[in-house]
Amino acid sequence: MHGTSASDGSWTPAERFGLTIGEMSTMFHVSVRMLRHWEDLGLLTPARDASGYRVYGPGDLNRLRRLLIYKELGVPATRIGRLLDAPAPVVIKELKVGRSNLKKKLRHLQRTLDDTDRLIDMAEKGTTMANTETTDSRQNEAKDRWGDTKQWMEFAERETGTDGNTKMKDEQHMRDVEAKLADAKRRGVKPGSDEANELAEEHRASLYYYEVSLPMQVSLGRMYVADKRFKKHYDDIEPGLAQWLHDIIDANAAAQGIDLDNVQWE
Repeated sequence: MHGTSASDGSWTPAERFGLTIGEMSTMFHVSVRMLRHWEDLGLLTPARDASGYRVYGPGDLNRLRRLLIYKELGVPATRIGRLLDAPAPVVIKELKVGRSNLKKKLRHLQRTLDDTDRLIDMAEKGTTMANTETTDSRQNEAKDRWGDTKQWMEFAERETGTDGNTKMKDEQHMRDVEAKLADAKRRGVKPGSDEANELAEEHRASLYYYEVSLPMQVSLGRMYVADKRFKKHYDDIEPGLAQWLHDIIDANAAAQGIDLDNVQWE
């Protein structure tokens, strides 16, 4: 809260006999320049001592406290002047409107705070507090492998900012693409062919966790073959699919100018 009087509600000697503009500035955490500006607008009217210096008395302190409340409620300066001298019913109505708006802002800030906490949890731990017990082990491994990359932050942002229905649709689309890949392999589609290149691009677009560049897709293709779990995942869909997918990814990337001997995760 802004500056207060003595704890028992009485005025301190300084407040009773007057404060300087510097003391007011310190007490209310308001710049001297702003106090002078409000005086120019007629919102504050401190007295002057024999030397011409401003002297703020108890009435000025009360007025400034009210002014700051109205200001924090978002009341424009032009209306604050009228409220400071308005009858109680008018002021109460304005305060109730401001209070309602303030509660809306607080709810918005709480949602933002909750979203921020979930994003921090996801980025640091690979999960949110709500999903700690159901976290996929592959997700934990992904965090260990890519947790220092910008793609991990893209993934964390997506995980915390996407609703369950959208995630389900994205996962179903990925499964549909995998089914198309399996069908193409069974039909004998050759790596480097137009159809294979289109499928490689469709596979890249289906990787919804973060934006995947061609070099990144090449790295993933190599992991599909080298990592037993990924290889099993694809080969359970169609025998030999992991290697075939690796091959069409390499061929498509090479056709677009990627040096397969110098691939980096970028």
